[in-house]
Amino acid sequence: MQKFSEKAKLWKLSNHTMNEASYYTKLENHEVQCTLCPRMCIIEEGRFGDCHARRNRNGVLSSEVYSKIAAINTDPIEKKPLYHFYPGSKITSIGTTGCNMHCSFCQNHTLSQVNNRKPPVPTKTIQPEQMAENVIKDISSIGLAYTYNEPTVNYEYMLETARLVKMEDKKTAMISNGYINPDPLHMLLEYIDAFNIDLKAFNNGFYKKYSKSTFKPVLKSIKAISKSGKHLELTNLVIPMANSEKEEFEEMCKWIAGETGKDTPLHLSRFFPRYELDQYPTPPEMMFDFFDIARTHLNYVYLGNIATELHSNTICPSCGKKVVERTYYHIAPKGINDDGCCKNCGTKIFKYY
Repeated sequence: MQKFSEKAKLWKLSNHTMNEASYYTKLENHEVQCTLCPRMCIIEEGRFGDCHARRNRNGVLSSEVYSKIAAINTDPIEKKPLYHFYPGSKITSIGTTGCNMHCSFCQNHTLSQVNNRKPPVPTKTIQPEQMAENVIKDISSIGLAYTYNEPTVNYEYMLETARLVKMEDKKTAMISNGYINPDPLHMLLEYIDAFNIDLKAFNNGFYKKYSKSTFKPVLKSIKAISKSGKHLELTNLVIPMANSEKEEFEEMCKWIAGETGKDTPLHLSRFFPRYELDQYPTPPEMMFDFFDIARTHLNYVYLGNIATELHSNTICPSCGKKVVERTYYHIAPKGINDDGCCKNCGTKIFKYY
């Protein structure tokens, strides 16, 4: 078998030199337009794009976070959260700084909402080849997850490391807001195995007010991932008085069932005050109500950020038997075969088990 270092020499990303960013257009007067995400930022010489991760340097768009790792851990796959992708495994998880959304309720704002005029977040430089080699050698990890901040802003690094780790049949996962243009997403789909997309609400007003972004591009990304056949799970943070209308939530669940299928796992997460949104946490009763609404349309619904084991278990949608019991991030396969099927009735529960 070829050594990893030898394999790494066999490919190079086209049009990518050092820290030059992908997906941008050069304009007059040394301006550039970034085409990576729907913001389509026009960036003057010396300035950053809206994500605070990509910068115009003398008419060339540069990735300022390339190889700069701000967080790295080996996490349970359930922490992403991914409940139906190799449950019970661990995955190396990395993040940098910056985001192309500005959510007033961001749980990871110390990394995502970085203003480059302030002292920078401490980072460690790890080149793609070294990162991939570390992951490949780690027998405790199934692969590499891009998370903590929005992975899109470190697109080039994500693509390069994903290509390398997959040479040795390791897995890749992207935890994202889904705010990315179709062409770069299409490129990623070849190298990312699993996605958890944060579907923050089901109306554009919420996205505009609370995330300073737009709604429809996220739906397009979710549909594209689903049609690609890659593993997909969704997360919705339930925020009182913001996205907590029952009728709208039910419309979202119907849309998920119709566009991505009833077997799409949906994670409902309880809101706690974070960053700029200082209001009361989501009442447990609201979480339980939303769980019940979602279960009328979707086969797999889970609650997070709330002390309830009952709503974290995987139940067979055909016979109603408990197949996986979860206590926080620890899982106990109670009624599942080695092929990911229900022991009681044979229904396929996990495609990746």
